[in-house]
Amino acid sequence: MHFLKLLRDENTLDLRRLVVMVFIAGISNTAVLALVGGVTGSGSEHGHHGGYSTGIRIIVMFVLALCIYTLSQRYVMVNCAAEIERIMHRIRNRLVEAVRRCELLEVERIGRTRILNAVSKEIQILAQSANSLVQIAPLAVLVVCGVGYMMMVSLVAFLLAAGFIVIAGTMYVVRAKRVDRAIGAASVAEYELHDLITGFIEGFKEVKLNRRRGEAVTGDVAGLSRRAGDQRLLAQVEFTHNYLFVQNIFLLLLGAMAFLVPILTSGSVSGQTLTKTVLVTLFIFGPLSGIIGVVPVLANANTSALRVLDLEMILARLESPLTDDGSVFSGFQEIRLENIRFRFDQPGGDQPFEVGPLDFTLRRGETLFISGGNGSGKSTMMRLLTALYQPTSGTILVDGRPLRPEGVEAYRSLFSAVFSDYHLFRSLYGIDSDAIGEVPGLIHIFELDDKTHLDDESFTTVDLSAGQRKRLALIVAMLERRPICVLDEWAADQDPIFRKKFYEELLPLLKKRGMTVIAVSHDDKYFGVADRRLHMEDGRFVPL
Repeated sequence: MHFLKLLRDENTLDLRRLVVMVFIAGISNTAVLALVGGVTGSGSEHGHHGGYSTGIRIIVMFVLALCIYTLSQRYVMVNCAAEIERIMHRIRNRLVEAVRRCELLEVERIGRTRILNAVSKEIQILAQSANSLVQIAPLAVLVVCGVGYMMMVSLVAFLLAAGFIVIAGTMYVVRAKRVDRAIGAASVAEYELHDLITGFIEGFKEVKLNRRRGEAVTGDVAGLSRRAGDQRLLAQVEFTHNYLFVQNIFLLLLGAMAFLVPILTSGSVSGQTLTKTVLVTLFIFGPLSGIIGVVPVLANANTSALRVLDLEMILARLESPLTDDGSVFSGFQEIRLENIRFRFDQPGGDQPFEVGPLDFTLRRGETLFISGGNGSGKSTMMRLLTALYQPTSGTILVDGRPLRPEGVEAYRSLFSAVFSDYHLFRSLYGIDSDAIGEVPGLIHIFELDDKTHLDDESFTTVDLSAGQRKRLALIVAMLERRPICVLDEWAADQDPIFRKKFYEELLPLLKKRGMTVIAVSHDDKYFGVADRRLHMEDGRFVPL
């Protein structure tokens, strides 16, 4: 079982001590059963012959057994809960770190939904299920001890109970495979549903603008939701059948204790013994029901564990070491893309997306504009320039030296960027402390004084308009103090007045600060601001 293997591999607790405490909890709980059964079975005898001292002794033993059970069970649950949280913390951090070490293209292929679900939903399911597993461990010991106690009371009753439990357990496991299949199918549907709902929220403007699109999307959501619900219902129906099957087995066992044991022993079983066997049967019914109730939880956990382990294997295979060959590119004079080609195979056998060959030189200190229509490859070219995408063929040269794989991290440190699909963090991650003092002045220059400010190295809000968020993103890019700034259609969301300010004041400010700027722009009115302009069509540069 993937879930149990995951817990076993990640566990750092002393398992021997833990197992001992589990058995102590189960045995002490059984002792409570034995004491209650002893008093129930021979209450009249104690009344005539046991006397006061015997009653006190039994009460003391009962309280002592109860205290031992409470302390041992608390030890097991508290320590296991702490270890479970440590395990989940390690897995989550390992996944995030593995994602960080992957290349952008690989993360895009895996998909945001799969990664988000693994580090949030699946980890939460694993944590909850692990705690349920901890709770049933003493119950399993209690069942074993209870059956063992039954053997001491009556061998015939023990053989009947063991036979019933083995038959019921075997049939339950066989039937549970159908539950696992239904849960797996439901999980697939829920992944698709999560992905579609994410698209629905992110594309809400497009949904509101087109009623037919909105109806089609919500129709798909309803269809996926119904499919996931049907699979969950199927799993629950199968579980209910299994649960009722086990319940009936137990009731038959109870009837066997009451009716068959006296017949099979030819009436030699005393009323006291019969009472004890029935009492033990009733006593183990609760733990058995608890164990059975956790089975669907563990089935869910097994599915989640499989997804987490599969994602870990994929990430481990794609992981790139964050090594640095010691190259220092900060003093570069030019970067050249030489015969760069990039090919992305589309899923489903569609026509692959291709860019190149690309040949151009970026010189230090210049302001370079890139123009071109939608789909011409501008954004892909930016990702290739910044080494976020690795070219299928061709070479990036820095001052005539080819960029080697071990130098990619150092090369990327040349760039700050505001891509068209940028994300704005609220906190100033990765910014030197001496640069933070520039924030108030930059906020004033970018006309955001009345919108946000810095509080303990975090912006008070990033809930701004699209254009204002891009201004804040450019401020962060400037604070990084990288020699090259990449801007992908930055001015597109600005109002006409601030767009004019960007081209006529901010770009010269960036140049004055020693920054090389490469910007995607469609504003032909301001093309003269750039030192050079390159135009792209069909994935390559064409003469102007």
